[in-house]
Amino acid sequence: MNNKTLLLLTLMVMLLTACQAATGPTLLMEKRPQGMDFTGGIGPVVKYKQISAQDNFGGDMTLWGVRFFGGRLRDPELGLIYTTGTLTGRALEFNLDMAGLTLEDSFREDARVKWRATLGGGNYKLRTSTGGLVRTKGSFTWFEPMILGVLPMTRHIVLEFGVGYTFAGATGVRIEGLALQCELLMGKF
Repeated sequence: MNNKTLLLLTLMVMLLTACQAATGPTLLMEKRPQGMDFTGGIGPVVKYKQISAQDNFGGDMTLWGVRFFGGRLRDPELGLIYTTGTLTGRALEFNLDMAGLTLEDSFREDARVKWRATLGGGNYKLRTSTGGLVRTKGSFTWFEPMILGVLPMTRHIVLEFGVGYTFAGATGVRIEGLALQCELLMGKF
């Protein structure tokens, strides 16, 4: 499955679940319960990025990973995220790993819209597909602000869709740019 098909399927899921989420389960933050102070979750992450490197190599890249977070209800929440992906061309292959610490909070007026800031580090490697000769490799730091929409499926399962921009300090490759992210989180919301 290519990246454009995956992106199209993600958009279709967003539209279908948006109708259900409009009348779906109530989040803890919307209900403001007494005695339930902790919220958190864990789940898989799919991320879209556009990558470019030397020798006109680049393209659309899908990164897969995991994220978990926790915190007190109505306070900013801390979390960890890890994503990895490979972009393969005819002669070259690009590997990317990114890990970071997240800080997120919902906008007080609407618990289904959140902001997130991620600060982390990563490494990359561009090598030939057949011989494994490394053309370039390195590590970098990155910062990614993001706006997220929360679509509750049940009381303990939510979909989050995010749009952000990655600022990366990588040299020799271009990782900086638009980031689209989808998460299926299980936990207490």
